[in-house]
Amino acid sequence: MRDGKKWTESKTVVLLLITGAVYFFLRFISPLLTPVMLAGIFLTLCYPTFDDIQKKTKIKKQYMASAILLLICAALIILVWFCGAQLLKQIPVWVGEIDHLQEDIQAVVKQGCENVGNLFGLETENLSATLIEQVNIFVENFQEQALPGVLGESWGYILHLISIIAVLAVTMIATVLFARDYDAILSKVGAHRESRIILEIALRVIRYLAVFVKAQFLIMLTIGTICVLALSLVRVENGWIFGVLAGVLDALPFIGTGVVLVPLAVWQLIQGYYGKALICVGVYAVCVLVRQFMEPKLIGKEAGFYPVAILIAVYAGLRLFGLWGIIKGPVGLVMIKQAYEAYCRLVDGEKQKDYDGEKDSCGEDI
Repeated sequence: MRDGKKWTESKTVVLLLITGAVYFFLRFISPLLTPVMLAGIFLTLCYPTFDDIQKKTKIKKQYMASAILLLICAALIILVWFCGAQLLKQIPVWVGEIDHLQEDIQAVVKQGCENVGNLFGLETENLSATLIEQVNIFVENFQEQALPGVLGESWGYILHLISIIAVLAVTMIATVLFARDYDAILSKVGAHRESRIILEIALRVIRYLAVFVKAQFLIMLTIGTICVLALSLVRVENGWIFGVLAGVLDALPFIGTGVVLVPLAVWQLIQGYYGKALICVGVYAVCVLVRQFMEPKLIGKEAGFYPVAILIAVYAGLRLFGLWGIIKGPVGLVMIKQAYEAYCRLVDGEKQKDYDGEKDSCGEDI
């Protein structure tokens, strides 16, 4: 019997099996169960609050859950509708102004090359001509290839929007059904040892996700506010847009605010706004320090991962799952960690039981 368990006692083998199972789940199972999983996560996080409110007001939990989800869905639909309407209004304007934009870019490139040449005492006529030629080639390719492709995919964007609305609708129905039978489901799941282990892993993953999402939201809000205020105060053109974009992109571990602020600083330098360029670089440094200070305070030891591990998880997720890998990569890493730790606790508990049993048998023999 002992020999039959040897392969399960090899932690390396078990870790590989857990990794394969998590990949299979994220690759094939999770797309089919997305509404159910979203409903479960929502209820797990909100259920204690719903329970307290029901005791005080006698309002059933499924009614509270459905009301909150309706508000969230309505807000999301209004936001998407507003952004889509504004985008559709602006596309014809942008298309009509491409030629003017091309002329403006040529003028900025020429002026920027002159500024750099005057600053360093260099001849920049050839550089200016080369850059302007590349700008013309880019604009022509955009008009002939990229723009028709973007406009031609408009029907595909509508289908994606419809699929998202469908997922939200099914999530709402699943949440209402779950809320009605939540206590009974938990009692049945907790009746068996194996299901209790799975439930424990799921709760730990959900708890980590809640802490992580809350922390990232607060960090994004703080960094976005800093960027918007700083860029607006120095009167960078469209500074509030760049500030909001920097705050959103800061949540991505391998992109961050630098992808917005560094090119913006270079652009200000080319235009001859040296003070604004210096402010952009300074804001970038402040944003990095803010994240380094806030992240450990908000997340602490909850995750137990080094930043490089999260970076690898995001990169691997992108390679394995596409764009959704930005989310699935770190989630998969957390699932692997929690499942492996649960296995280690189980094995250690079994070994302790065997050890106690051997001690008891030795005592009886004596």
